[in-house]
Amino acid sequence: MAKRYPGIKEITPGKRYQYNFQIDGKRKWGTVEAFSMKEAYQDRVSAMAKEQQTCSWQYRNEKERLNITFDEAWEKLKRNLMSRNLSKKTISGIKACYDRMFYEFRQREFPQVENFKDLLLPFFIEYQSYYVVTLQRSKGLRSELNRVKSIMHRLNKLGYCTKELIVELKEIKRPAPNKKTYPEISKNDIDKLLRFIKNDRPDYYMVIYFMRRTGRRRTEVTLLEKKDVITKGFKPIRINVRAETTKKRKEAPLEYLDEDLERHVRSALSGNKTKWLFPNRLGNRCTPNRVSDYLKATSKKVLGIEITPHYFRHRLVTESLKKNINPEDIKAVTGIRDTEVLLGYYTHRSIEGQRQVFDVTV
Repeated sequence: MAKRYPGIKEITPGKRYQYNFQIDGKRKWGTVEAFSMKEAYQDRVSAMAKEQQTCSWQYRNEKERLNITFDEAWEKLKRNLMSRNLSKKTISGIKACYDRMFYEFRQREFPQVENFKDLLLPFFIEYQSYYVVTLQRSKGLRSELNRVKSIMHRLNKLGYCTKELIVELKEIKRPAPNKKTYPEISKNDIDKLLRFIKNDRPDYYMVIYFMRRTGRRRTEVTLLEKKDVITKGFKPIRINVRAETTKKRKEAPLEYLDEDLERHVRSALSGNKTKWLFPNRLGNRCTPNRVSDYLKATSKKVLGIEITPHYFRHRLVTESLKKNINPEDIKAVTGIRDTEVLLGYYTHRSIEGQRQVFDVTV
């Protein structure tokens, strides 16, 4: 009786054979060229040994990574964040969340958790309660959970967190976004405010007017450089908003400028000798926070209402939606990438809108 060689299938006698075996519950397949079933079987044994060695190495490597300390993991994570050219403010916010979760909260509520292999879903569920109840930061829970999930996703990609835990984290649902309430200010009052700013701080006026017309974020506007402006002769026709200046780290060009905006940009190009499109009066980049603080104080003084740069973004989107302008066109001007965000954050009920609904049935 011919000797049997398990896991070997003859394809071409004395030339080509197929083998298979099972390692850690996974079936492996392969083909070899051999003169006999016996030689093919020996190749199968060698392949099994090599696969077992590889699996053993991967297992040891994974265990070593999951045993890394929280200090070491942060250094790895920090390097990863810095390689993506994230702003210092963004990295600082992630670091604050990391410290709250893995130092303050862990040492207080989960001292038995010594490294990442000890992390389970209850840890994060309890952290959510800690953030809302103990720290009394319920309004910031949505952004905090975004940071937590972002941290764990990055750690998973670096090999310091299991994929199973990432799947389990999906059970923690983020609360619905809180819509901010914005004051209703007439166009005449906005014009009045802009006139005052133009006389008081012409440098800040250049930034604020641009935000009013385009709804762009203050960081994007203050980081614009003259090289970002594409001209046709002396006429600005496009502004390339670079990926590194945007929240999503993706290019968000402004592809159309009306006559007023053209004049504004042309004036900015010819009015300074710095690389910035809208420099401050010292020739440096306008600091976003200082622009915001100035706008808040000035609007309070002139209008009796305190507004921030984001007010112009909200106003532009809300008024455009009221006029049934295509959301894709609104996104193109403001740089908003997600239609769900556009409709979720910026749509509000109004008496005027409800009156229009009743007008339909008259």
